[in-house]
Amino acid sequence: MLFGRKTEKKTREKYKESNRQIVNPGMGWYRPYLFNLEDDVDEVFLSSVIVEEERLCLIEINLFAYRDTKINREGICHLEQILDFFHENKKDMMLRFAYDFEGYAMEKEPTTLKQIFVHMHQVGEVVKPYLKEVVLFQGLFVGSWGEMHFSRYVTDLSILRLYDEFRAVFGTEVYLALRTAAYINLVENSRGHDPYLTLFDDAIYGSDTDMGTFSEGRKAEEMDMVIGRYHCPVGGEVLYGSESILSEMDSYHLTYLNSQYDKNALDDWDRIGILSQVSLRLGYRFLITNCRISNSGKHNYLHLEILNIGAGICPYSLTFEVLFNDKVYRNQFAGNEILPTKSTELVVDLGRDISGLKDSEILLYRSFDKEPIYFANRGLERKKNIMFKELWED
Repeated sequence: MLFGRKTEKKTREKYKESNRQIVNPGMGWYRPYLFNLEDDVDEVFLSSVIVEEERLCLIEINLFAYRDTKINREGICHLEQILDFFHENKKDMMLRFAYDFEGYAMEKEPTTLKQIFVHMHQVGEVVKPYLKEVVLFQGLFVGSWGEMHFSRYVTDLSILRLYDEFRAVFGTEVYLALRTAAYINLVENSRGHDPYLTLFDDAIYGSDTDMGTFSEGRKAEEMDMVIGRYHCPVGGEVLYGSESILSEMDSYHLTYLNSQYDKNALDDWDRIGILSQVSLRLGYRFLITNCRISNSGKHNYLHLEILNIGAGICPYSLTFEVLFNDKVYRNQFAGNEILPTKSTELVVDLGRDISGLKDSEILLYRSFDKEPIYFANRGLERKKNIMFKELWED
């Protein structure tokens, strides 16, 4: 036998956590990029302001110029150019479409829902080729700053009609983040359970209710109901720098945060020495905690145990791959199965002959494009391919 009687790897240096921030797809710090759809896209300027260290971007599209008409060919081309720019720069996108980003939605939005539906279908045709790179949509095209308030279209009936149209255009397997827990409850009570429905909170610590994100006196209950039961990415903006963030990140399932707002809150975290800790735990953070071989009958199995020590979830389908003796063994699974503070064991059937296994390679990547997922173990932070012998100890 290759390993004799010993079948489990004991804890050593490789199983300890690194103190480095890991940049992985679909998570972390982000900043918004606002575009008026009628304006030309200045890619030279964009290239000068885009931040390499931030993998995630919030793309805000202002549709006001087309409030009374269809989006013309020029506007469609601008949207294609915007999405293609972020695609070429390997950025993961969050999208927010709205008609107002100054606080005047009542004045700037179309006079009918039908006009909004027309725009939904138009932008949907442009977005669909990029849909796998879109982590989530924020909002339903209405409200000041796209935050679903101060709008004539935030009645229960309008929200439900907007939700129905959104799902008809973009499908049922794309994350849609609504602004309040009440909206999520409204949709689910009327339309049934939606596992891709989540929350964006742009007023974290703004008040006891996060400025209306949660109902008065029901924040803990609604957080558990809306966030705790879903394996969905949640994030937004922090209004005040509460020191309790480190103990509450898991409750929020915080997968992403605005790196620009509120600067005072972020400066407070930096001043009291917790900003770097928030950065380490923001999003998913996978730590390999064990690697072993088992056998059943004449088959051998490789087991890799992963602990999510981050606060958020991975919003993608992932593939665990082993390259061994010129063969490829794969196990595909939903990334959001690895919940914060929870462990998951990934298993691959290697067949009968495992001679030479020590020279095999282990990979974890996003299934649709093989973008690597990096681990938080010391020495593995930037390794796409991990040699099995790095995890095994005779």
